Amino acid sequence: MLQTPGGTTPHPRKPYTRRFATALAVSVMAVSLAACGSEDGSKSEDGAVPKVTGAADKKPKVEKGKGKPPKDLKVDVLKEGKGQKVEKGDSLNAHYLGQLWNGKEFDSSWKRGQTATFQIGTKKVIKGWDEALVGKSVGSRVEIVVPPSKGYGKQGQPPTIPKNATLVFVVDLKKILPSTIDGKPVEGEHNPDLPEVSSKVVKNEAPEIKMPKGVDKAPDELLDETVVEGDGKKITKKSTVLTNFTAKMWKDGKQLDDTWAQSGPQEIPVSKIPGWADALDGKKAGSRVVISVPKKEFPKEQQKQFSSGVVFSVDVLSVK
Repeated sequence: MLQTPGGTTPHPRKPYTRRFATALAVSVMAVSLAACGSEDGSKSEDGAVPKVTGAADKKPKVEKGKGKPPKDLKVDVLKEGKGQKVEKGDSLNAHYLGQLWNGKEFDSSWKRGQTATFQIGTKKVIKGWDEALVGKSVGSRVEIVVPPSKGYGKQGQPPTIPKNATLVFVVDLKKILPSTIDGKPVEGEHNPDLPEVSSKVVKNEAPEIKMPKGVDKAPDELLDETVVEGDGKKITKKSTVLTNFTAKMWKDGKQLDDTWAQSGPQEIPVSKIPGWADALDGKKAGSRVVISVPKKEFPKEQQKQFSSGVVFSVDVLSVK
């Protein structure tokens, strides 16, 4: 598995095997916006939502839960924002803190010093987040108490989240990021040495990739081709991109990664994935780029695993 050093996968995200990115079912419940106060109509005598203190936009302090944890999802809007409302399928950039009912912190974007991005309402995060955050406004601070049935259930997420754990989150909704590219298809001849990638852009769907017939390995040199050309900010070798991408093995077309299906758009430094820094240098936000990465571009310890090379289709949503 190709994993670059450093980083963690934020806990609200459903776990999956990510080969290339750094780390990070039920119909969505469109809960109504209320300025403070629980949005759950449960009349059970469950424990109260833990008290939250601290200045807006700063890491909050959350008291440990008292009594038995609630059996139902609890959502409190601690501060109501005035920005755009989160819709199903949006890529939400947020700061958040997560702790267990007993007050033990298990994750914090503030501690890592950077926000995280999640696709909301499409089963890419735990059910509690999908149900609690759709319909909320950017700029809001939201407290969510997630019962096991809407979190990690009987399996938990060892070693930090035990089985049947009730989770408490405080989430600051910072901004909604682009979820689809807005460039124009590039006309002209396709490079026959590269797989054909569709220029059709469909929200929340990966493009079709047709591997060349009778070819069992990548060309010897790093190759790239722009399929859709955007006119946004230019990428440099030091850039971090918000991207959806898919990756396949050259030899047999085996799917290695697909953020559309697994996690939603991710913020990734281009230097963290072999071949990306050189191939994406000078490309613009809004583009779709095909990248063929030969074996020699991978670290020595991974060259056997990716001996035939890898092809990526990368949608560049934004650049920073």
